[in-house]
Amino acid sequence: MKLSLKNKLIISYALLFLFLVSSLFIAFNYLVDKYFQDYIMEQQHLKNQNIVDTVRAEYQETLTPSPEFFASLGQAALNQGIVLMVSDLEGEKVFCMKYQDDVACENMLESMEETMRILYPDFPGEYTEEKYPVVIDGKNVALITLGYYGPFYYSSADVHFLSVINRILFFAALGFLLLAIVFSYFFADRISQPLKMVTAQAKLIKSGHYENKINHNSTTKEISDLIDSINALAAGLEAQLASKKRMARDYAHEFRTPLAAIQSNLEGMIDGVFETTPERLESLRTEILRLSRMVAEIDKIVELETIKLHKENFSLSTLVSQSVAAYEKQCLDKAIQITVTQKEIPIYADKDKIQQVLTNLISNAIKYVGQEGQIKISLKEYRNVVVLVVSDDGIGIAPEDLPHIFDHLYRADLSRSRDTGGSGIGLSVVAAIVEAHGGTIEVQSELKKGSHFTVKLPKI
Repeated sequence: MKLSLKNKLIISYALLFLFLVSSLFIAFNYLVDKYFQDYIMEQQHLKNQNIVDTVRAEYQETLTPSPEFFASLGQAALNQGIVLMVSDLEGEKVFCMKYQDDVACENMLESMEETMRILYPDFPGEYTEEKYPVVIDGKNVALITLGYYGPFYYSSADVHFLSVINRILFFAALGFLLLAIVFSYFFADRISQPLKMVTAQAKLIKSGHYENKINHNSTTKEISDLIDSINALAAGLEAQLASKKRMARDYAHEFRTPLAAIQSNLEGMIDGVFETTPERLESLRTEILRLSRMVAEIDKIVELETIKLHKENFSLSTLVSQSVAAYEKQCLDKAIQITVTQKEIPIYADKDKIQQVLTNLISNAIKYVGQEGQIKISLKEYRNVVVLVVSDDGIGIAPEDLPHIFDHLYRADLSRSRDTGGSGIGLSVVAAIVEAHGGTIEVQSELKKGSHFTVKLPKI
């Protein structure tokens, strides 16, 4: 059975808190028990010492305490769980509570043993005796023997006290556990709620709805990153869908014109309306070549997904000079001035692909620069990065078009692009090649002021 994340979190929090509370309960119970035992043993020592002090004081006052004194003190000691015995220097019994009331002494010790066995089944208790000499003016006058159940025992009041403590600990632990379940439900809900929103959004994306965005600010970094990623994915897919629709529309339009021309001419020649002349056949051939070029452009788009690099060492500066020289005639025809600022820079890259980048950027600049325009090319290096900048003072790019100019088949101005022969794949090829080399490409542009392309490539 699959459990929701919320239920798993609640169970996990509850089990963790149960473990912590149980551990604290056991530890606290152990410490209470240990320190209480130490306290009881200390109290036993104090009771013994009080009895010894009482007997010593009586010997000091009367030299020979009366039987009534011992009987009264023996009974008082028995009430405290102590059997009093006093012997003279020869070892003769002066007083022994067992002789006075053996049944009461035995019943008391048996009761103590039974109580301790109930509390501690493995308790190593037994009858214990401690001897205290009675010293008056530096002389031993008697020997006191105190018998009790040791090493310690609990009275009924002590047992009641421990029982109350254990009940308090139990109900405190139960209360904390219930509180933990409430808090775990709250925190689990806070964690799972945004994930539910992400799941719902992912289902919408799966069904083709990209317009909705998740508007939730999470304080959890991972969840916030996940929401941003899902929103970015939706935006990217929406842009791709728009690009595909635009591509379908553009190519439908581009294919429709030559196909219509070919169809009408062929039908005219078949029906005998048009004479089959070399000029008409050449016109059909031109349209077919145009269609072939458009198919080749589509093939280029497919190739962008699987770019394979064949790297080698070469001079990027020389390649820039060669690429600029290839467009010398076009620049002369439009009286364009190209300024190149560079120094000798070696690079390890795919020479043919980098030349394609240069060709596309330079031809793009020439295409959109007016008569007597200016193009500036600079090549610099910073540590292990080569920076190529191609600037022009041409027509520029509108702000709304800037985020999309590297998309496949995106053309900022459809009519102008057709007039200039643009297909919208040149800059997408440039971006794909640069990214395949581990580099970046950026553009800054302003309408009627020109564009500024910056390519950064690793030298190695």
